[in-house]
Amino acid sequence: MAKRNTKETILFESLKLFADKGYDGVTVRDIAAEVGIKQSSLYKHYKSKQEIFDTLVDTMQSRFRDAATSFQLPNGELREMAREYATGGNEVLKKISSDIFCFYLKDPYASQFRKMLSIEKYKNEEIDRIYREVYIDTAISYQARLFEEMIKQGFMRQASPEVMALQFFSPIFLLLNKYDGIAEKEKEAKEILGKHIEQFDMIYRKEAI
Repeated sequence: MAKRNTKETILFESLKLFADKGYDGVTVRDIAAEVGIKQSSLYKHYKSKQEIFDTLVDTMQSRFRDAATSFQLPNGELREMAREYATGGNEVLKKISSDIFCFYLKDPYASQFRKMLSIEKYKNEEIDRIYREVYIDTAISYQARLFEEMIKQGFMRQASPEVMALQFFSPIFLLLNKYDGIAEKEKEAKEILGKHIEQFDMIYRKEAI
Protein backbone atom coordinates (compact mmCIF):
# COMPACT_ATOMS: atom_id res chain seq x y z
CA MET A 1 0.00 0.00 0.00
CA ALA A 2 1.39 3.39 -1.00
CA LYS A 3 2.20 5.72 1.83
CA ARG A 4 -0.15 8.68 1.82
CA ASN A 5 1.17 12.20 1.46
CA THR A 6 -0.06 13.86 4.66
CA LYS A 7 0.57 17.38 3.37
CA GLU A 8 -1.58 16.78 0.28
CA THR A 9 -4.25 15.00 2.34
CA ILE A 10 -4.49 18.01 4.65
CA LEU A 11 -4.99 20.26 1.64
CA PHE A 12 -7.72 18.17 0.03
CA GLU A 13 -9.63 17.51 3.25
CA SER A 14 -9.41 21.22 4.09
CA LEU A 15 -10.78 22.08 0.67
CA LYS A 16 -13.75 19.73 1.13
CA LEU A 17 -14.49 21.17 4.57
CA PHE A 18 -14.20 24.77 3.32
CA ALA A 19 -16.50 23.96 0.39
CA ASP A 20 -19.06 22.43 2.76
CA LYS A 21 -18.95 24.77 5.77
CA GLY A 22 -17.13 27.83 4.50
CA TYR A 23 -13.68 29.03 5.51
CA ASP A 24 -14.82 30.69 8.75
CA GLY A 25 -16.89 27.66 9.72
CA VAL A 26 -13.87 25.34 9.84
CA THR A 27 -11.17 25.19 12.51
CA VAL A 28 -7.71 23.65 12.43
CA ARG A 29 -9.05 21.11 14.92
CA ASP A 30 -11.78 20.15 12.41
CA ILE A 31 -9.20 19.67 9.67
CA ALA A 32 -6.93 17.55 11.85
CA ALA A 33 -9.86 15.35 12.87
CA GLU A 34 -10.89 14.86 9.23
CA VAL A 35 -7.36 13.89 8.25
CA GLY A 36 -7.04 11.63 11.30
CA ILE A 37 -4.05 13.31 12.89
CA LYS A 38 -3.45 15.42 16.00
CA GLN A 39 -3.74 19.17 15.75
CA SER A 40 -0.09 19.49 16.78
CA SER A 41 0.89 17.18 13.92
CA LEU A 42 -0.96 19.35 11.41
CA TYR A 43 1.11 22.37 12.49
CA LYS A 44 4.23 20.51 11.40
CA HIS A 45 2.97 20.87 7.83
CA TYR A 46 1.13 24.21 7.91
CA LYS A 47 1.54 27.09 10.34
CA SER A 48 -2.09 28.21 10.19
CA LYS A 49 -5.46 27.84 8.49
CA GLN A 50 -4.58 30.89 6.40
CA GLU A 51 -1.45 29.17 5.10
CA ILE A 52 -3.58 26.19 4.11
CA PHE A 53 -5.94 28.48 2.21
CA ASP A 54 -3.08 30.31 0.48
CA THR A 55 -1.60 26.96 -0.55
CA LEU A 56 -4.98 25.89 -1.94
CA VAL A 57 -5.05 28.99 -4.16
CA ASP A 58 -1.49 28.37 -5.40
CA THR A 59 -2.23 24.68 -5.97
CA MET A 60 -5.37 25.47 -7.96
CA GLN A 61 -3.43 27.79 -10.24
CA SER A 62 -0.77 25.12 -10.73
CA ARG A 63 -3.37 22.42 -11.46
CA PHE A 64 -5.03 24.60 -14.10
CA ARG A 65 -1.69 25.31 -15.77
CA ASP A 66 -1.00 21.57 -15.89
CA ALA A 67 -4.49 20.89 -17.24
CA ALA A 68 -4.15 23.66 -19.82
CA THR A 69 -1.06 21.93 -21.18
CA SER A 70 -3.11 18.80 -21.83
CA PHE A 71 -5.81 20.94 -23.51
CA GLN A 72 -3.16 22.04 -26.03
CA LEU A 73 -4.15 25.68 -25.75
CA PRO A 74 -2.49 27.91 -28.33
CA ASN A 75 0.39 29.77 -26.72
CA GLY A 76 2.96 32.35 -27.66
CA GLU A 77 2.39 35.95 -28.72
CA LEU A 78 -1.21 37.16 -28.85
CA ARG A 79 -0.94 37.77 -32.59
CA GLU A 80 0.04 34.15 -33.20
CA MET A 81 -2.65 32.78 -30.87
CA ALA A 82 -5.36 34.85 -32.58
CA ARG A 83 -4.34 33.47 -35.97
CA GLU A 84 -4.26 29.89 -34.65
CA TYR A 85 -7.76 30.22 -33.15
CA ALA A 86 -9.11 31.82 -36.31
CA THR A 87 -7.62 29.48 -38.88
CA GLY A 88 -8.60 26.42 -36.83
CA GLY A 89 -12.30 27.26 -37.20
CA ASN A 90 -14.93 26.88 -34.51
CA GLU A 91 -14.03 23.21 -33.94
CA VAL A 92 -10.80 24.29 -32.24
CA LEU A 93 -12.64 26.77 -30.03
CA LYS A 94 -15.34 24.20 -29.25
CA LYS A 95 -12.79 21.60 -28.15
CA ILE A 96 -10.82 24.01 -25.97
CA SER A 97 -13.98 25.45 -24.39
CA SER A 98 -15.31 21.95 -23.75
CA ASP A 99 -12.04 20.80 -22.16
CA ILE A 100 -11.91 23.79 -19.81
CA PHE A 101 -15.62 23.50 -19.01
CA CYS A 102 -15.28 19.81 -18.09
CA PHE A 103 -12.20 20.50 -15.99
CA TYR A 104 -14.07 22.99 -13.81
CA LEU A 105 -17.19 20.80 -13.73
CA LYS A 106 -15.63 17.39 -13.00
CA ASP A 107 -12.17 17.79 -11.53
CA PRO A 108 -12.62 17.08 -7.79
CA TYR A 109 -10.18 19.79 -6.78
CA ALA A 110 -11.40 22.46 -9.22
CA SER A 111 -15.11 21.91 -8.49
CA GLN A 112 -14.61 22.02 -4.70
CA PHE A 113 -12.39 25.09 -5.03
CA ARG A 114 -15.06 26.98 -6.97
CA LYS A 115 -17.71 25.95 -4.44
CA MET A 116 -15.51 27.17 -1.57
CA LEU A 117 -14.97 30.58 -3.19
CA SER A 118 -18.67 30.87 -4.06
CA ILE A 119 -19.61 30.40 -0.42
CA GLU A 120 -17.02 32.73 1.05
CA LYS A 121 -16.94 35.58 -1.48
CA TYR A 122 -19.84 37.30 0.26
CA LYS A 123 -18.11 37.19 3.63
CA ASN A 124 -14.47 37.84 2.86
CA GLU A 125 -13.16 40.66 0.66
CA GLU A 126 -9.93 38.84 -0.19
CA ILE A 127 -11.78 35.69 -1.23
CA ASP A 128 -14.18 37.81 -3.28
CA ARG A 129 -11.16 39.35 -5.04
CA ILE A 130 -9.73 35.91 -5.78
CA TYR A 131 -13.12 34.65 -7.06
CA ARG A 132 -13.49 37.61 -9.43
CA GLU A 133 -9.90 37.33 -10.62
CA VAL A 134 -10.00 33.57 -11.25
CA TYR A 135 -13.49 33.15 -12.73
CA ILE A 136 -14.43 36.53 -14.18
CA ASP A 137 -11.82 39.25 -14.69
CA THR A 138 -8.97 37.10 -16.04
CA ALA A 139 -11.22 35.16 -18.42
CA ILE A 140 -13.02 38.22 -19.81
CA SER A 141 -9.82 40.25 -20.11
CA TYR A 142 -8.07 37.44 -22.00
CA GLN A 143 -11.01 36.89 -24.36
CA ALA A 144 -11.33 40.62 -25.04
CA ARG A 145 -7.65 40.92 -25.97
CA LEU A 146 -7.91 37.82 -28.16
CA PHE A 147 -11.01 39.08 -29.98
CA GLU A 148 -9.46 42.52 -30.43
CA GLU A 149 -6.46 40.94 -32.15
CA MET A 150 -8.72 38.74 -34.31
CA ILE A 151 -10.61 41.84 -35.41
CA LYS A 152 -7.35 43.60 -36.26
CA GLN A 153 -6.27 40.65 -38.38
CA GLY A 154 -9.58 40.67 -40.24
CA PHE A 155 -10.92 37.38 -38.94
CA MET A 156 -13.88 38.85 -37.03
CA ARG A 157 -16.36 41.66 -37.62
CA GLN A 158 -15.89 45.11 -36.13
CA ALA A 159 -17.43 45.16 -32.66
CA SER A 160 -16.56 45.94 -29.05
CA PRO A 161 -14.05 43.25 -27.92
CA GLU A 162 -15.18 43.72 -24.30
CA VAL A 163 -18.84 43.11 -25.17
CA MET A 164 -17.88 40.16 -27.35
CA ALA A 165 -15.95 38.67 -24.43
CA LEU A 166 -18.99 39.04 -22.17
CA GLN A 167 -21.28 37.47 -24.77
CA PHE A 168 -18.86 34.59 -25.27
CA PHE A 169 -18.03 33.85 -21.65
CA SER A 170 -21.34 34.52 -19.83
CA PRO A 171 -23.24 31.49 -21.23
CA ILE A 172 -20.28 29.23 -20.40
CA PHE A 173 -20.23 30.50 -16.82
CA LEU A 174 -24.01 30.07 -16.59
CA LEU A 175 -23.82 26.50 -17.90
CA LEU A 176 -21.11 25.72 -15.38
CA ASN A 177 -23.42 26.81 -12.58
CA LYS A 178 -26.45 25.09 -14.11
CA TYR A 179 -24.73 21.69 -14.35
CA ASP A 180 -22.69 21.99 -11.18
CA GLY A 181 -23.09 18.81 -9.15
CA ILE A 182 -24.78 16.87 -11.96
CA ALA A 183 -21.76 15.75 -13.95
CA GLU A 184 -23.82 12.83 -15.31
CA LYS A 185 -25.41 15.41 -17.66
CA GLU A 186 -22.02 16.29 -19.10
CA LYS A 187 -23.04 15.25 -22.63
CA GLU A 188 -26.08 17.53 -22.55
CA ALA A 189 -24.01 20.43 -21.25
CA LYS A 190 -21.32 19.95 -23.92
CA GLU A 191 -23.94 19.87 -26.68
CA ILE A 192 -25.38 23.19 -25.54
CA LEU A 193 -21.89 24.63 -25.18
CA GLY A 194 -21.05 23.56 -28.72
CA LYS A 195 -24.18 25.23 -30.11
CA HIS A 196 -23.27 28.41 -28.25
CA ILE A 197 -19.80 28.43 -29.85
CA GLU A 198 -21.28 27.80 -33.31
CA GLN A 199 -23.81 30.62 -32.97
CA PHE A 200 -21.23 33.04 -31.59
CA ASP A 201 -18.91 32.19 -34.47
CA MET A 202 -21.71 32.66 -37.00
CA ILE A 203 -22.47 36.14 -35.64
CA TYR A 204 -18.94 37.49 -35.46
CA ARG A 205 -16.70 35.58 -37.89
CA LYS A 206 -15.92 37.47 -41.07
CA GLU A 207 -16.52 35.50 -44.23
CA ALA A 208 -13.39 34.87 -46.24
CA ILE A 209 -13.22 36.88 -49.44
